[in-house]
Order: sequence, then structure tokens, then C-alpha cells
Amino acid sequence: MKLHIFQSEKGDCLLLEGAESGRVLCDGGMAASMRNHVRAELSRLRDQGIKLDYVYVSHIDQDHISGVLQLLEDELEWRLFDHHQANGTPIRKPKIPRPPRIGGLWHNAFRDQIGKNTGDIEGLLAAAAPALLATSVPELVELGEEMQQIAVSIPEAIKVSRYASPELLDIPVNRLPGTNADPKLLMYRDGQKAFDVGSMRFTIIGPTREELDLLRQGWNNFLRDIDNRKQINNLRAEIRRKVDAFGQETFDLRAWNGIEDFKGVTTPNIASLMFMVEEGQRRLLLTGDSQQDIILKGLELAGFLGDGYCHVDVLKVQHHASEHNVDENFCKRVSADHYVFCGNGSHGNPELSVIQQIYDSRMGPKSKRALAPEAADKPFKFWFSTTAANQMEGSQQQETFAAVEELVASLEQRSGGLLTSAFNENASIELTM
Repeated sequence: MKLHIFQSEKGDCLLLEGAESGRVLCDGGMAASMRNHVRAELSRLRDQGIKLDYVYVSHIDQDHISGVLQLLEDELEWRLFDHHQANGTPIRKPKIPRPPRIGGLWHNAFRDQIGKNTGDIEGLLAAAAPALLATSVPELVELGEEMQQIAVSIPEAIKVSRYASPELLDIPVNRLPGTNADPKLLMYRDGQKAFDVGSMRFTIIGPTREELDLLRQGWNNFLRDIDNRKQINNLRAEIRRKVDAFGQETFDLRAWNGIEDFKGVTTPNIASLMFMVEEGQRRLLLTGDSQQDIILKGLELAGFLGDGYCHVDVLKVQHHASEHNVDENFCKRVSADHYVFCGNGSHGNPELSVIQQIYDSRMGPKSKRALAPEAADKPFKFWFSTTAANQMEGSQQQETFAAVEELVASLEQRSGGLLTSAFNENASIELTM
């Protein structure tokens, strides 16, 4: 297997290729990174007559889905050009590279997860975010950024579903290989079989129905709450009141929808679609933005934690190596030859503490070491989707990534040659298993 790790700003964008056949684009990163770094490389597949068997969207956060939307918009522009050419009414040829053909889309669409009233939720979030961003309270600004991202990602998720529809690009959604069954939400189900994409075998390890039910319940509670207020203006007033009272009363945005975070990780993230990918003796774990306990639960349900631990060739480190999503227990129980870190320093990710925890699971004291025998005193490699030099001069992202590079260099020196690293300086770097 090969994994192409793209520049993807604060998001994820990976191209997985089987040794013999099969190609899956795993998330699309941000739209700007798709335009600036990814789409030109993907277009070479079309030039070679090669298609993307599937595009996989782990969840609807903007930093995972907006690049996929850009890819579909590019293809739609080319289809429109083709239509006019065929009908003798030529229009200007698109100046953008044409994407490869897409055989199918794996995407637990927002509309399918939540049901009706998606527009009301979008309006609610869009109204709430500016009030939070206008404050000077760091905690509230962070919440506002999260709401703004969700507010943007919801219409993007809906557009992805519409563009893939039979009326437009006619890309099958959630129709797994080898089945003619009606498409449905993708999740771990008892007795569900693995499926093949080319020479690769995919096993769904998450989410379970429990995570998807929480997601649906939370959003629907959120909607009922705003329906009771009748007008979004009332919500603006409530937010302003809470902002003014900050420090005197608890301000917990997510409690409004009746579903608490799972140990600091939002419900949309724990509902990430996750896969174990196998080819021969090689294994790759795709985790989306899920939380460590949810990942371990999925691995156990799917039979990958037979002895309480799991060693893989490649681990896509979950949620850009946020400290909320990785802990010492996870690092001990899930180890890898290669650790892939996506993200550009936004929100402090990848976090130095997480990098250190992973290093300690390989080189630290016995109490912190990985449980898998395959990890004992064996070489391992850190892969990063970008570099400090690729970030805006003087930005927080550049500062974070400079600290990452400094820490990794120090850890390499201490490792006695067991740790090596690769930082993506160009559009992509290639990891071959």
C-alpha cells in the first residue's frame, strides 16, 4: 500500500493506493488546500485513465469535507463544459485541472444523520457564532470558531450530497462494493463483513449506532430548543446575556443541545467513520477525528484487540493529535511503525504533549511502553502533512509547527536512531508500506 499525505491546512487529506489496485481519497482537507496543492496531483490520475474508486469523508467538519466539495464542483464545471460541447453550444473551457472519475462516495450525510430541518440548524449556528467571536473572552471565541466551522460545514455537507445525486454527478453514496443493497448510514454492525477495494480490504470499526444516535439526538434537541424560542433574535440575546455574565455563571454551549461532549470531544467527531485497511500482512488504521476510547471500542468490537492491544503499519493519528483525543492508555494499546500527523498548527495541533506520549510509548519507561511485542525496540517514523516554513510568517500556526519540529528533532537525537521523521515540504509526500 501507498499513502500520499497532502498539504491540507488544518484538515486531513490522504490518498490511499493498493499495491495491486484500488484508490481511495480519505477526506479532502480545506477547499483552499485542494485548489493549491491537491487537485493538480489528482488530475494526473485522469490523464492516466485511472479513477478514484471511492472518496471517503470521515465526518462533516469543514477541514475534512470542504476540499471534497471543491473536487465535486470542479467536476461539475467540466461536465457543464462537456454538455455544451456535445450540444453544439460551446462555452469557455475550464482553466482548472479535471478531477479523476469517482466511483463512489462514503459519506454519512448530514441530512441522513439528522433528518429534516437542516436549514434551521444552519441558521441557529450562523446566528450564534458572531456574538461569541465578538467577545474578547478566549473561551468564548474558541466556542464561536467551532460554531462557525460547523455552520459552514453543514451547507457544504448538504452540497456534497446534492452534487453526488443522480441529477448531477450521479456518484453512488454509501453503496459498498459487491452489494446492490440500498445505501444506508455506514457504521459498525454486528456480523458486518469486510469488503474489498482493489487489493485492499476495509473493515468498518466505527462509528457504532450509539454515536450516531447521540449525534441525531443532540441536533434534534438543539432544534427543539430554538423552536421553543421562536426567533433566532432571542438566541442572540441569550448569548449576549451569558457573555456579559461570564465568570458568574457556567457557560456551556454544548449542554444546550442536551448531549454533553464525550470526555472533551464533540459528538460530530466521535461519530467519525473509521476503517481498518488491510492488504496482505499490512494494516492501516484510519481514525478521522474520533476519541481514543471510541476507537478502542470499535477495534475490540471488530476483533482487532484480541490480546488487549493492536499494532499496525500505519496509524493516522486522530483529530490532528489533539490532547483530548489521545492519551497514554491509547498509545500503549495501539502502536504503529508509522504515525501520520495531519494539521498545520491551528488550535495548537499537533500538540507537543501528544507527540511526547507517542514517543514515550516506544522509548519511555516500561510503565508507558506499547504492549504489542512488534513495537518493542523497533524503528518507527513520524510523518507530518506540512512544515513551519509553509505557514504564514509570524502566525500562530508557524509558531506551533516550529515547536513541533524542534521537539521531533530532539526526540530523534535521543532515540538512538529508532525514530525518524518526514515533513511535507511540497504538495505531498509518499509513505510506502
